[in-house]
Amino acid sequence: MKIQNSLINDEAFVCVQCNYCRVCPAYSVLKWESVSPRGRIYLLRGIIKGEIEPDSRAVEDFYKCTTCGACETVCQTSIPLVEVWEKARAEIVDAKKAPLPVHRKLREVAEKNGNPYGERRGERAKWARQYEFKDRADMIYFAGCTASYRMFELAKSTVEFLNKARVNYTYAKENEYCCGSPFLRTGQREIAYEFFRKNYGEWKKRGVKTIVTTCSGCYRTIAKDYPEIAEELGYEWNFKVIHTIHLIKDLFDSGKLQFERRNDRITFHDPCHLGRHMKVYDVPRDILKEMGYEIVEMEHTREESLCCGAGGGVKSQFKDLAMSIGKRRIEEAKETGAEMIVSACPFCKLHLSHAGNEEIGVVDVIELVNEWAKPLNTDKSKDGEQKAGGVEIGRNNRSEDIQIERRRSG
Repeated sequence: MKIQNSLINDEAFVCVQCNYCRVCPAYSVLKWESVSPRGRIYLLRGIIKGEIEPDSRAVEDFYKCTTCGACETVCQTSIPLVEVWEKARAEIVDAKKAPLPVHRKLREVAEKNGNPYGERRGERAKWARQYEFKDRADMIYFAGCTASYRMFELAKSTVEFLNKARVNYTYAKENEYCCGSPFLRTGQREIAYEFFRKNYGEWKKRGVKTIVTTCSGCYRTIAKDYPEIAEELGYEWNFKVIHTIHLIKDLFDSGKLQFERRNDRITFHDPCHLGRHMKVYDVPRDILKEMGYEIVEMEHTREESLCCGAGGGVKSQFKDLAMSIGKRRIEEAKETGAEMIVSACPFCKLHLSHAGNEEIGVVDVIELVNEWAKPLNTDKSKDGEQKAGGVEIGRNNRSEDIQIERRRSG
């Protein structure tokens, strides 16, 4: 096997083997050097120098990585490790040494059905049959596969909130395809590119300018990966991409949203794709504080947050490893004495709910906001709908530099 990518060839030799990256969740559970970031870099060096030809076991260990980015956060030589892992996986796939069996199966079912769950395309919008949607709008809600097929309550909460806030938006229903994140993370880029083309075409057809999603994985993919894919394929990229928390924040900041006050004791889990990958930490916490929740932080939080264990293809291929990582996070949450874990990603909610086995509740920010928000609807367009947060909405918004101002009615 030969590695062609210049980034890998350069960065593999920057590593000083200091082992700060032992924070890796997979390494913390398995304790094998071969699954540590340092071990993976050692393998890549050996391949580049022609000293190692990876066998099936080496490839399997290389994939025991959630691509959470914890290693990159502590890297003393500033190696873009998440990018290295993903590009290396693509090289391994090109060399016909991967995908791993379950990852290959996910691609096969996604090629047929447009989602990695193997569910029928015609049932993608089954959860939404009670709602009506416009054919065209400046904003589109991208539900994603997990909310569409597993965590229906998140998709429903999002749509109900958008309707309650009188936001002008559209939804592609069965014409929405997987964002491609599971395949980009596992090195299967070809199918991800195909999904990009399908989603891009649908957005253009509907006159979309802004894409809002509930899923942190979709947000990361569409906001960060899609512009790069567009440039590579020669597509014009002029979409603005936001997470629902950015929309909520902008509506609140512009005086169009209030909350019924709560006093529950909660802890917030930072999704890796929202936090370490996109540097969004304050926005969900600010929203929850404005709602009155008491936030008790876990031992590892923000940049140091523990991964839920599900990402990077680990949940599908290595279920026991994913569950062990998830249980570590559940134990941290229980130690805070919080009544529930709040996150901002359907995949995190799905996996932590499984790992927690009902020992502690897991909810998403959008569920709480939908239940307790009181839209004021003070700024309406000609058709009686909100201007979706005014001029601020629709930015490719990471929003860390803007703090929510405290407002009180009466």
